[in-house]
Amino acid sequence: MPSLLSILRLVRVGTVFSPAADVVASAALAGLPCDGLVVRAALASASLYAAGMVWNDIADRHVDARQRPERPLPSGQVGLGFAVALGTAMLALALLLSPCRLHHAGLAALVLAYDFLSKRLVVLAVLGMGLLRAGNLLTAASIGATASADHAGHVLVAAIGYGLYIVAVTVLGIAEDQQRPARSVVVLAQLVPPVVVAGVLLHVQGGWWPAPALAVLPLALFVRRVAIVRDWSRGAIRASMTWLLLGTMLYTAALTLAAGEAWLAAGIAAAIVPARWIARAIALT
Repeated sequence: MPSLLSILRLVRVGTVFSPAADVVASAALAGLPCDGLVVRAALASASLYAAGMVWNDIADRHVDARQRPERPLPSGQVGLGFAVALGTAMLALALLLSPCRLHHAGLAALVLAYDFLSKRLVVLAVLGMGLLRAGNLLTAASIGATASADHAGHVLVAAIGYGLYIVAVTVLGIAEDQQRPARSVVVLAQLVPPVVVAGVLLHVQGGWWPAPALAVLPLALFVRRVAIVRDWSRGAIRASMTWLLLGTMLYTAALTLAAGEAWLAAGIAAAIVPARWIARAIALT
């Protein structure tokens, strides 16, 4: 039996807050109450995301043996049989919890396609990840009808923006694995998310206050970091990946605030603290 720490590293436990926050933001944008159905959908998305991390490491175990030997599978901290059983159980749990099983089954298919097929082709891998997270932000549309046409439009715009955000993060992750990634690619990939976030928030809010204005400072701090880093080593890129992955929760918190759900937005923002604390001990990538 592997240690609890090894299991938490395998599922990238610090990342599971984000897909759950996606669903909460999706419901807020759609004008749906944060009831039991939304909670079940959020837990299903978190379980599905964790399962995807496990299956990703199963699919990449031979590559990781060369590039990331510290990961649980190549290091021997977790056995292959245990990982397969855990990944299967978490997929089953996601579908069991989900109030919109067809929707989550489609997301599960995308997860497995990415892990075992599409990532072999860079373009498909990048598009697949963007589509997966955009689809997760559309979960509310599968739970119930949106409150109005404006609400439906906000959900769609936010999902498209999220897809572009994750496409950029995926490109950055690919650059992390390269010996000498092009600086222009690394910088451009990091500038896409803050631009997308600002644009989507302005659209959803319909003005500068409160969500776009409150997001200006963290967005500016990240852009400043990108501007001052000169040597984009693997460590520097991985640090930016951590910022951007945690930044998905800033995005969903701001979307929730723009939708008029201040308390839910505060809850999502507060969850960044334990996620960041976990990231110090357990890598998010």
